[in-house]
Amino acid sequence: MILKRLQFLTSLQWRLVTIFILLALVLAVSASVSLNYFVELFFYDTFKAGIENGFEYWGIDDEDQPTKEEIVSFLTANNKANAMSLFFINNFRTFTIIDKNTNEIIYTDVKSPYRETLREDIIQSRNYLAALAGGKGDKGKLIRIGDKSFFDYARRIGNTDYILYFRYDREEWAGAIEAFNDIIKLSFLIAVILSLIFGYALSKTITVPIVNLMHKAREMAAGHFGQVMEVKSDDEIGKLTKAFNFMSRELRKTLNQISREKSKIETILNYMTDGVIAFNINGEVIHINPVAKAILGIEKCDFDFNEFSKRYNLDVSIEEVKYLEIYNAKEVSTNIGEKYVKIYFALFTDEENNADGVIAVLHDITEQQKLENMRKEFVANVSHELRTPLTSIKSYAETLLDGALEDRELAGKFLSVINSEADRMTRLVKDLLQLSRLDNNQMKWDMQKISFEDLVRNCVEKVKFESEEKNQTLECFTIGEELEIVADKDRMEQVVLNILTNAIKYTPEGGKITVYIGRMYSEVYVKVVDSGIGIPREDLGRIFERFYRTDKARSREMGGTGLGLAIAKEIVEAHKGSISVASEPGKGTEVTVKLPAACN
Repeated sequence: MILKRLQFLTSLQWRLVTIFILLALVLAVSASVSLNYFVELFFYDTFKAGIENGFEYWGIDDEDQPTKEEIVSFLTANNKANAMSLFFINNFRTFTIIDKNTNEIIYTDVKSPYRETLREDIIQSRNYLAALAGGKGDKGKLIRIGDKSFFDYARRIGNTDYILYFRYDREEWAGAIEAFNDIIKLSFLIAVILSLIFGYALSKTITVPIVNLMHKAREMAAGHFGQVMEVKSDDEIGKLTKAFNFMSRELRKTLNQISREKSKIETILNYMTDGVIAFNINGEVIHINPVAKAILGIEKCDFDFNEFSKRYNLDVSIEEVKYLEIYNAKEVSTNIGEKYVKIYFALFTDEENNADGVIAVLHDITEQQKLENMRKEFVANVSHELRTPLTSIKSYAETLLDGALEDRELAGKFLSVINSEADRMTRLVKDLLQLSRLDNNQMKWDMQKISFEDLVRNCVEKVKFESEEKNQTLECFTIGEELEIVADKDRMEQVVLNILTNAIKYTPEGGKITVYIGRMYSEVYVKVVDSGIGIPREDLGRIFERFYRTDKARSREMGGTGLGLAIAKEIVEAHKGSISVASEPGKGTEVTVKLPAACN
């Protein structure tokens, strides 16, 4: 609010009014100072002339030597009327007789409290010192002592050792000066009011057209380019109005064309799948699209080109781009957090083909890189999983061919191992084929309404013997009713059996496995809780990856392929459900499968 008032006062209109007021103020101050000076000079001259005329009427010249008694008798005692008539002595004009040799005050009519310091004040007076030196103390300077202001005058009496010292108090003419000052103040107030009225009226004729132009210019700055002003005169303001109208028309045409091109470019940049950052030749960011901010993980662009290069280890500087033509196009790959980004740099030039800036195009290749890594890891895992049983089969077959076949007991053991490894390869290939069908949507589903409780309990019965062999407690509880789902029964049995067999495998002897079946809102669930070895926190996020094992050697010994949970997740998600795992090492694991309940 205060800022708006200050802006209002700094307008051209009020500057003109202020100039009128300042002129009135200068005149009033000048008149006041001059009047005070000349009034005081007039009263001093009157005071001085009265004293000098008094000495003439007294009849004492520079050669006369009246005694002390004669001087005192003439000016005081019963003849004080002589002093009053000669020197116009009154309540405001006082005189003092001083012995110049001792500076002793012989007589004074100065009243208290000024009499106490009178001697010291007189000694410091320049006029008194001039009289001591043999001259006249008639310098008309107003003296201020405490709250008292006065003129003074000093003169030697004839050829004696006595000096007559006069004071003239300002109080006698102060009222007149104050009256004059009051008149000047009133005149100044009237002048200010007239300056406001006439200055405002005069300034309106100049500022109104300019203010109208200013408002129109602001509207143009806000995007309203169809502004046309009426030309009311042929003077400079009228010519300015015509120029404004012409500028408005031309600017509207130019900006419309620029706006169309800008809109096209912004639309292209904002909806590109790649990030784009534009730097000027000084390395400052002049544009960055939303995709670039998302890739870099920033909300505000607070870096220049060199800082950008340093922050993301790009090994490129603006100086190299500016002076070396080999950087007209450059490609850099880097990691930004967990993202893999490929950055392409291209130089753009001005009309004279000089380097004007750099465009950085950011291409997020995270998914491609992850897929490539997964492909490499998958190929490596499949190769490893197949190589192990093939190596075993080949080594045992070679041993049999080398003569071990004749030892029937040893040959039987070798053939049993070969058969086991072949079964392991068969399971692996079977799981891989199933995953392939799931990935390519080639799985044929036999969807029907089934009892989820019966399905889970049948699976529990199938693995009960296996848990009893390890002296494990296997329990199953049902919570609620109407536990029906629409699903492929065989595939869902495969999921539940995979979870149960994993729980039995990784729960030590004497452990406990509890199965809960229930319904929550529109979903049914099965929760398998065991007291097994648990899963490390860092492995929880990867247990559904293909061939991922928390303990690879132990999993392989137990006959696992590392694909069971991956297949289970694909089957559950194909049924529009979800599967989750919670676990702590040494405290067991909890696996929960949720599926949509069948509609009645």
